[in-house]
Amino acid sequence: MGGAAAMTWIGAVLAVAGVALLRLAWARPRRSRALNGLGWSALATATILAWQGDGAWGVALASLFAMAAALVLLAVAGAKSPAGRAKPSDRKTGMLPEAGEPKRIGGRVLTFLVVVLGGLVVSIGLAIAVRGVGGLLGWQEADGNALAFFTVPLAWAVLASVLLMQARRRSQIVTLAVCSAPAFLFLLTGVGT
Repeated sequence: MGGAAAMTWIGAVLAVAGVALLRLAWARPRRSRALNGLGWSALATATILAWQGDGAWGVALASLFAMAAALVLLAVAGAKSPAGRAKPSDRKTGMLPEAGEPKRIGGRVLTFLVVVLGGLVVSIGLAIAVRGVGGLLGWQEADGNALAFFTVPLAWAVLASVLLMQARRRSQIVTLAVCSAPAFLFLLTGVGT
């Protein structure tokens, strides 16, 4: 086994140890700061060692071992935990109104339009801004286009999550406006495109 492969495997073992330390820290009645710190430090060190060993492939391998360890530990904890005594609610969280409550169809449709369509338009605008920044930095056109294509789904997912967590329509509109500002800068000036 070469030195690079050994570092990757050491990183994988350290990642498993980090997950085990975190589970141990979180299973206590009061979370242990020392074990918590050791667990996160082990995961960070595992990432560095795996990167030194095999780059992105090494990090992927080490994280796969960490996720497998977390799956096993959480499955064991779930199997051992006692069944809950409280009767679960019949109401799905905010999905359907209780009997007699207004359905608020208009508000639900507006939320859909703001989050899905508004988020998509702003995400495309952010992709245009990212491509513009690439043009300003002297990137090749293909590189800027590829990064723009990667930007749309990532920005859309993050933006949709943020918008759905906001309770007021005004804060959703402000978020969309702030996130669309970079796009307007590049669309109005034409710089970098």
